[in-house]
Amino acid sequence: MRKGLTLMELLVVMSILATLAALLFPVYLRVRARFYEVNCANQLKQIGLALRIYAQDYGRDDPYVVTYLGKLYPRYVPTKDLLVCPYFQKLAPEVVEEMHQFSQARWGGRPWNSYDQVIPKGIDNLARKYPDEIISFAEVYAVLGDRIPIVWCAVHRIGCPSFLGPSPKGRQFCAQYCTNPYAIIPPEIKGVHPIPPGILSDLNRPWIVLRWDGSVYFKLSGGWEMHFEEEFLEAMKGKINDKGGD
Repeated sequence: MRKGLTLMELLVVMSILATLAALLFPVYLRVRARFYEVNCANQLKQIGLALRIYAQDYGRDDPYVVTYLGKLYPRYVPTKDLLVCPYFQKLAPEVVEEMHQFSQARWGGRPWNSYDQVIPKGIDNLARKYPDEIISFAEVYAVLGDRIPIVWCAVHRIGCPSFLGPSPKGRQFCAQYCTNPYAIIPPEIKGVHPIPPGILSDLNRPWIVLRWDGSVYFKLSGGWEMHFEEEFLEAMKGKINDKGGD
């Protein structure tokens, strides 16, 4: 009675296993990416709820209270981890910690947040200064109402948060792994690492966007930059087309 496998049989089994692994690995990567996207979307929903409660506490019901998300901690969000994309937290915990240290030192103990956000008053001030170049937040809000985008995550699409400038580890991570149109890349790093887009950048992955009404959606259109006024421009284009058809 024969025991065990012959060398040829063992090679066949290994070949089959290697083929299955090659077929299943991309599926695993897609499932993992979707897992982090859903977790990030859930965090944004919690941030949206915290912002509405924050606004009500200050007698407001509009997004003009939005300034710096770090203000929400610890009264409105229980942990500073809620302010950081879970995917980036997994990718670069040392960068997250360094950014927290910088933020807490500079902004009176407030933690860093990895999400991009609109600053309504700041946008309106710029629009008054450059009326031919910038659309005011007030104009966009008048058209979109509470469905106006206020916070979004860039990590899944470009590979890292937009603001990592104060962190040496963050700048190096960005230069090496991702596309970041706002990155401050020091001379000693330029030319050493690949020119963006980096290995983590993927236009097939979404921007994850929080609206003021608390809803979250996945935006796949556009390139490497997210503009909060895009929906406004689409809405205005639709109105113009409707008028033209009358």
